Parts: sequence; structure tokens; C-alpha cells
Amino acid sequence: MTNIKLNTLKKGEPYFDHKNAVLSAPVRHLFMIATIWYLSQQKKIKSLSILEIGTWFGASALSWGQGLIEHSNGRGTITCIDAWKPFFDLDEHKNNEYVKEMEKLLESDLVYKVFLHNIGTLPDTITTQHFRGQSENILNLLKNESFSVIFIDADHTYKYVKKDILSSMGLVENYGIICGDDLNLQMKDVDNDNALKNINKDFVNDPKTKKNFHPGVTVAVNEIFGEVSSWGGFWAMQKIDNSWEKFSLKNMPIIFPNHFNKSNIDKAESHLNDIIDSLF
Repeated sequence: MTNIKLNTLKKGEPYFDHKNAVLSAPVRHLFMIATIWYLSQQKKIKSLSILEIGTWFGASALSWGQGLIEHSNGRGTITCIDAWKPFFDLDEHKNNEYVKEMEKLLESDLVYKVFLHNIGTLPDTITTQHFRGQSENILNLLKNESFSVIFIDADHTYKYVKKDILSSMGLVENYGIICGDDLNLQMKDVDNDNALKNINKDFVNDPKTKKNFHPGVTVAVNEIFGEVSSWGGFWAMQKIDNSWEKFSLKNMPIIFPNHFNKSNIDKAESHLNDIIDSLF
């Protein structure tokens, strides 16, 4: 079932060959790396510190790490928060084999153990730490304005997305960025009544666009920021003094994460080609 043997993991080599190892759309990792590029171009922040809420196997953490390697002299800090324990409502997903597989991986603690292996493959010049627990119990323990980037990819239901965003905003330093995953559609794009009716569900179909989306993410992000910068489902806003502003990744370098296998690279490249004309 789990198909992961810990004793076969090779020191210094990240493991992402399991079919559920990279949960977000691979193309979004390109925009994570580009976000570090953007900050490096601005030269407003000297030392970059990244906080990730929702980590799983560590794929996005390593993408942030590659951003630091490529655009910040391989230096910075990455802090990860995740409970690494089952969290899906199995009544809602009782016929979803993908969700059942994820829950079994979490129950076995394999996800956490592989994360520890993967995060250990980053260079020593990047300082890493992690907190195992619920974000609502950890975020209020962290120092205000201490992070350059905060990436939110945890529980996608409205209550928790909104709570994570609001609890994170004060932790972002000036010129820093708050961002997140799975903003498949913005509020201006969807049937608003349908979105509001389903904010406690993880993933539903929008009758207006006929596309699937995460209503909790869409509604929470819209209530706090309105329309945000968004590229292929990766959303972001920059803190400038006392306001939050959209920004552009125009002319971003296209860098594929080194830890991606061929399948993930192919998916990212295909998705990028589909959306490139609408990105900037």
C-alpha cells in the first residue's frame, strides 16, 4: 500500500517517487522559486526567512530551498509547520481512493519520516527547523515581522485558511510576501453563491466555469485581500508598509526543481505552456 521502504532512502538524495509525494500542481513550484528571484531583484531584504504551513513530504520546502540556492547565494532559513497526522473527513471522501491512501500514509508516520530525510538533503548554508503540530497552536508563538515569505498550504476549508492567513500576516516583514497554494479560481471567476455554500468542503465543481476548485481558499483569500496575484493556482501578495499589494513575476527565470522526477517536470512544462500567455 505505502510502497516506501525507509531503509532504501539514499543519504543526500531526496525521495519523491511515491505517487502522492508531490500534492500540488508541479508548475506552482516554478512560481515559488520565482518568488525568491523577485525578492532578490528588489534587494529590500538582506537575509531571507521562509515559513511554510503545510509541508507533507517536503517537496515545496525543497523548492523554496532551491530558490535560495539559485537567487540568495544558497543562504537563508526555512521553517516548516505540519501536524503530519490524518486530517481528511472520510465521510466526505468515502469513495476517494486517493484520500484513503493519503490517510494511510499519515497513520503509518511514513510521511513525516520521509520529510525528515528530504529536508536533510538541503545544504548546510540553509538553516531548517520544523514544528509538528497544528498551525493555530504554533503561529502565535513566532516573532512578528520575522519572515520574508510565508507559504500557506494546510487545511483548505474556509475556517482554517482564513485563520492561517490572519495569524500569518503580522509575521511577515516589510516587503515580504504572503502566498499560498490551491487558488484554482478567484472569487470574480466563480458562482459566488455556490462558493459560499460550500466553504466547508475541500474541493467542488463551480457551475459557472465548470472547473473544480477549493471554495474555502477562494472565499478566505477574497475576504482578506480581494483579488490577488495568481499564477496557475499559486497566489501571493506583498507587504509594503501598512498595505498588501499585488506584484508581477514578469521576466521570471523558468527553473524546474532539481528534486522533481521526469513525470513532475513533464506535468509542470505542459501546464506552463497551457497558461503562459495569460500569466503576465
